[in-house]
Amino acid sequence: MEVIKVGIGVIIRKDDMILLGHRKEDYKDTGGIFEPDSWCLPGGKQEYDETIFECAFREVKEECNLSISDLEVFGAMDDIEPNKHFVTIWVVANGYSGEVKVMEEDKIDEWRWFYLDDLPSNIYSPSRKFIESFVNRK
Repeated sequence: MEVIKVGIGVIIRKDDMILLGHRKEDYKDTGGIFEPDSWCLPGGKQEYDETIFECAFREVKEECNLSISDLEVFGAMDDIEPNKHFVTIWVVANGYSGEVKVMEEDKIDEWRWFYLDDLPSNIYSPSRKFIESFVNRK
């Protein structure tokens, strides 16, 4: 049976910068859109009986040790590949607390703040769609 899954991507704002994590080159496929050796926003798969914002809070804490605040839904996009279909909901966190730390060393080898006008070229495709829409908002 084919199932559409829900993913959450989070832009964490720090002035004119956003936080991106580098997916390891030897990162194993966990059932999402598989693009190792790319930079991605924090986020992940929404769990049953979890709200959009609960998922955003959980995923960010699990991945980079930050507690996020002042959240807003920015938009949504379909991410479709052969045998995979995700609806990715875009969340913006306008505040955060804590220190950035790599929490899932098997997946991410670094978290780094990037200026919006100086982003890496190899951005994870679902994150790239979100960042481009965010940068080009009116």
